[in-house]
Amino acid sequence: MILKHKDNRQTDIQELNRLLTLKPTAKQRFLIERELKCLVSGERNEQNSAYYLDFSYKDSQNWAVIHDLRIEHRDRVAQIDHLLINRFLDVYVLESKNYYYGVKITEEGEFLVWDGKTYQAIESPFEQNQRHILALQQSIADRNLAPKRLGFAIPINFRNIILVAPTSKLLKSSSATFDLSSVIKADAFVSMVDKIMEKKSIIEAPKIIGTDTLREFGEKLVRLHRPGSINYAAKFGLTELAEVPVISAPPIIATPEAPVYAPAPARAENKPTCKSCRSENLAIIYGKFGYYFKCGACDGNTPLKISCGKDGHNERIRKDGQKFFRECADCGSSSLYFVNQ
Repeated sequence: MILKHKDNRQTDIQELNRLLTLKPTAKQRFLIERELKCLVSGERNEQNSAYYLDFSYKDSQNWAVIHDLRIEHRDRVAQIDHLLINRFLDVYVLESKNYYYGVKITEEGEFLVWDGKTYQAIESPFEQNQRHILALQQSIADRNLAPKRLGFAIPINFRNIILVAPTSKLLKSSSATFDLSSVIKADAFVSMVDKIMEKKSIIEAPKIIGTDTLREFGEKLVRLHRPGSINYAAKFGLTELAEVPVISAPPIIATPEAPVYAPAPARAENKPTCKSCRSENLAIIYGKFGYYFKCGACDGNTPLKISCGKDGHNERIRKDGQKFFRECADCGSSSLYFVNQ
């Protein structure tokens, strides 16, 4: 069962694109473009990880899935990419990472990423995720949220897992003195969990909670969510210029490598036309700011407009050959949007 989907970050992406139109300095432009690249890359990677989790667990009554949970507690902030909870109260805290060239983990546990020329040391995502787990543990304990049996809280087993994008190269030291199985490619995670569940002992059977209790516990965690808000104009020193009215650039649309939901039959929609010459001779292409229409008559550009019909839902375009599908991660709808001729 899926109890929470990922929050929509298209507003942040559009705001960063807008700031690029305000004639920032070279340094400001570099910082904004880097932020935009990281945001879009993170969106894509989390969506890809969510695909594997949703595909395997969205219809299960034995697992609860929570995406994008942000907790504020005891002056701590934990941004958890994914939570996976089963009826044994095993709580998998999942951190999604997309290392473009790849990542290497040394026998001492140091994380190194390849930048195309050399390896660079980075902050350990395992330690970062461990801090998230601590904030989650404290939030549950302080609010007395854990399921109970005979008046006593049932112990919760927290597992720290780092999900690496399937396309990233993952190198682990064969001589490491500690367990590196917690760092795994996203497409292999479900198989790993299946093997763990097969080894569950009958001794743990009394710990099993009911499906209703699992849902209730998961919903309590969802209510801890506190969406974050970033003033990007102030962050990059563009506060005074931010009030000047500008024409927004076409937003970048983060597209996953795999569809979150299987396509449904197409619905009737108005045929798109060029905003300049009204021609229907269009083709969808991918550019600096994501997918857009290119006119074959006047060579003009027209932004894509997609909607499932519900405000605030997370919309995106998925390409399959010459076909383009409109998909919504919130309501699970999918339809054929356009076909390039």
